[in-house]
Amino acid sequence: MALSWARKKRPTGIRFAYDSSTITMLAKIVPLRLSPATYFMNGRFGPTLLLVFACLLLSAIPSLAAPLVANETLKLSTGRIAKILSVSKIEYTTGVMALMVRYQTSLSVDERKALSDEVDEVWAVAQKDVERYGFDKAIISSNEVPKGIFITASRMWNFIYEKGPDGKWTRLNRADFMAAQ
Repeated sequence: MALSWARKKRPTGIRFAYDSSTITMLAKIVPLRLSPATYFMNGRFGPTLLLVFACLLLSAIPSLAAPLVANETLKLSTGRIAKILSVSKIEYTTGVMALMVRYQTSLSVDERKALSDEVDEVWAVAQKDVERYGFDKAIISSNEVPKGIFITASRMWNFIYEKGPDGKWTRLNRADFMAAQ
């Protein structure tokens, strides 16, 4: 058989050491060598790594954050709980529009320093909504837990935030706000 193979007439040009059936057989026998990265991506870690990357990418986009809604409970970084009572658009008597976020606090309005710190935390969450809706002013209204059984009463304290020409938000004190009205 070796003699018959050697006597076959071969085409001129490129000469092969093997015939086509031998090449096919070699391709089936020789295993593919994949890189370690390919083994890693095809294993268990690849899909998990892609899922983690997608979650990080989506969480980094602030415009996709859910807006504040009524009856939502916020856990603040200090551990306190703030219950959102309402989120609404209001108009000042001068015609200026603002977003008002009313929330319920466990603090008394007499505890001004602690209340001020808590409002700054609520503002950090509400600021995204204010900017998303295109307002230049916002009011964060801190409301005490209502007291009473048949007739309830609660006190509240408003904090006004204003966006300056440089795009930076500042909280107005009451004297500045009353002077602007």
